[in-house]
Amino acid sequence: MNDSTDIELPDDPWMSHAFISKLMTQVSLPYRKPKNGVDKVQRKNGNLNVEFRGGRTGLPYGKYPRLFEMYACTMVKSGDPSFNPETRTLNLGTTFRAFLRLLNLEVGGKSLKTIKPQLENLFGCSYLITHDNESQSNGAAFTVANKWQIDWLRNEPQEHGLFENWVRFSQEYIDYLRDSPVPVDLSIVARLNSPMSLDAYWWLTRRYSYLHERQSITWQQLYNQFGSTNVMRNFKQSFQRAVDEVHYVYPQANITCGRNYVTLFPSQTAVPTTAQTRATELLSKQSRERSEQEMAKPSKREVSEGDIGRVLENIEYGDDFLAARRHVVHGLTAGYEGRNIIAAWNAGERF
Repeated sequence: MNDSTDIELPDDPWMSHAFISKLMTQVSLPYRKPKNGVDKVQRKNGNLNVEFRGGRTGLPYGKYPRLFEMYACTMVKSGDPSFNPETRTLNLGTTFRAFLRLLNLEVGGKSLKTIKPQLENLFGCSYLITHDNESQSNGAAFTVANKWQIDWLRNEPQEHGLFENWVRFSQEYIDYLRDSPVPVDLSIVARLNSPMSLDAYWWLTRRYSYLHERQSITWQQLYNQFGSTNVMRNFKQSFQRAVDEVHYVYPQANITCGRNYVTLFPSQTAVPTTAQTRATELLSKQSRERSEQEMAKPSKREVSEGDIGRVLENIEYGDDFLAARRHVVHGLTAGYEGRNIIAAWNAGERF
């Protein structure tokens, strides 16, 4: 894994955007708690196959594991001081709380009782990723974390809370987070309520980063990718609602959900990339240059017969009345003054 295909971003204010792992833009974690003791789920996207296997406490599901992975990916990608690359340890507490507050999620009371076990589920989860083709097999298997400590359920803040809540990731998980993460707009993420709408947004914003022509995806492909315990008909309805929610806060997303296909059209990414920013700056520069060139040209104006006659009477045109008139009309229309038009005629120049 490497960063060779990173989407480059211009320098933006801190936390105007975050990063989500590339894998989470391709497949999804469960949306609800699996029933009947199911401890693994499989997802497929083209040649990519992913199996998520839960640890002792079960599979991660819902909104919070997704948001935490976005947080972890952002801290690792941005080189935030809360992440120590030598020990692979991410210090939580105030940093993660502040991150959740950016998303309008207050940390405390009932929310902590939901967040804490969901993070434990994520930390204990194992990923099995294979990406095979006819000539080559590629795979990776790893557990998210090797060790963690979370003690957020006290009523009073801890004196050194930043360092008393931490997680030590596996090296493979860190490599996975660093493998071409996708920039996302935090203001959009903060307005998305359902886990599926988060998945749809992350999926779309990555696809738009390289999409240059219309592309259609079958419902079965999306069902395999996003996964669902619903029958296909209900999955379609859920996905359509998720797309509607995304489109409400990300109107640039050009996507249609039809009877047999979901069709994507080239659209602006939610976070402008360096290439897009440079292209916009180039177009703006070219527009300014054209405007300056137009302003430098003599401006055209409406002319009357009286204006034409006053200039013509000072020109010796002999038998060339029509040529002289045409010269005067063109000169006046282009904005030249009468004396310049007369001087040009006398010098043998014609407008």
